[in-house]
Amino acid sequence: MPDLLPRNVTPELVDLLQTFRIVVLGGARQTGKTTLVREQLNVPADATFSFDDGGTLGRAERDPVGFVNGLPRPSAIDEFQRAGRDFLLAVKLRADRDNTRGQLLLTGSANYLAMRGITETLAGRAFRLTLWPLSAGERRGVRETFLDRLLDVEAWPPRVSSTLSRPDIAEWITEGGFPEIVTEGLSGRRRRQWFQAYVEEVLSREALRPMADVRMETELRRVLSLLAARTSQELVVSELANDAQLDRGTVANYVALLEALHLIVQLPAWSTNITTRVKRHSKVVLLDTGLAADLCGVGPKDFSPTADGCIAGALFETLVTTELFKQIGLAERTVDLFHFRDRAGPEVDIVVEDRRTGEVAGVEIKLTATPKSRQTRHLALLRDRLGARFTVGVLVHAGTQTLPMGPRLWAVPVSALWRTD
Repeated sequence: MPDLLPRNVTPELVDLLQTFRIVVLGGARQTGKTTLVREQLNVPADATFSFDDGGTLGRAERDPVGFVNGLPRPSAIDEFQRAGRDFLLAVKLRADRDNTRGQLLLTGSANYLAMRGITETLAGRAFRLTLWPLSAGERRGVRETFLDRLLDVEAWPPRVSSTLSRPDIAEWITEGGFPEIVTEGLSGRRRRQWFQAYVEEVLSREALRPMADVRMETELRRVLSLLAARTSQELVVSELANDAQLDRGTVANYVALLEALHLIVQLPAWSTNITTRVKRHSKVVLLDTGLAADLCGVGPKDFSPTADGCIAGALFETLVTTELFKQIGLAERTVDLFHFRDRAGPEVDIVVEDRRTGEVAGVEIKLTATPKSRQTRHLALLRDRLGARFTVGVLVHAGTQTLPMGPRLWAVPVSALWRTD
């Protein structure tokens, strides 16, 4: 397997370090944050620190101001959130006294804003960026532009065809994008063992204790497994609590914790009415299809056309959704992702909205090699409601051809996510 670095986000990160005093790079464990800092940003070894090291963490906790003031500039600190509120106050104080760009790169596998007692946001001093598992484009040496093209009517139709077979897609989904699995070519039993060890390591860390009241790791693991089985479905906490046999408050707490650990992400509901958006359920999406498939006990054989396609379809939708999330940091436009569900029944899997212009594109996702016009009827409904504000509606499928589906509606193979032609 060839070297999959550099990561597509690296140029963006370099630019951010030239613009902001502090950059916070978040993301789940084992997504490659440390490798990116050491090998792509070339931060010297004597300017990189980790609060996974007890001695280093102890020094930062005992004298946070002295520790921060003594750091070389620039410096990178891994798992910075473990040092808590006083360390962040010291970082804020230093940034207020020194206007130098790119002083600190703080990396962490947990969202520090979710920690109890943390009120400092570093607002105006720092920029937050998330590093996801490897994207399809990174695995192929391509910087993706699909999100930007969705909002450019002139970019359609693309001249995209695909040679990906259904077994290819099944292997891509079940492998996922964690760099170690991909670069080492882990498969079968070795891959299952990696995912098992990963979940145990992440959910058993003492670093969880300051973030939430985790009474039992078995409960937290149960909730994560249930969320994996619901990936790309609406999140109804009361139903999840019932299946987990836990009270609603505990489950809501665990969901928030798993989101803070970057293991899940929520896709908010979309509506032209902001108040209505808030009232509707978000979709829950696992950050990695390989992890989701492992938690559900799903293998490539479950993607056979003769198999029960419910979980396979949900994982295919998760694949497309997470690929679009990965592209947000690369897009020229400032975009948000939502899902749409009308009270009368129509649904659109993903709504892409340009935050500045208000332009909207729609994405439907179907694990089929033979897309049908009826599968774009809800995209057509959204197009007709929004008029000129709607740029394009796309049905992403598992087939090989790009096909017209109506005015401003197209069916494209999944390879369109990373193809630039």
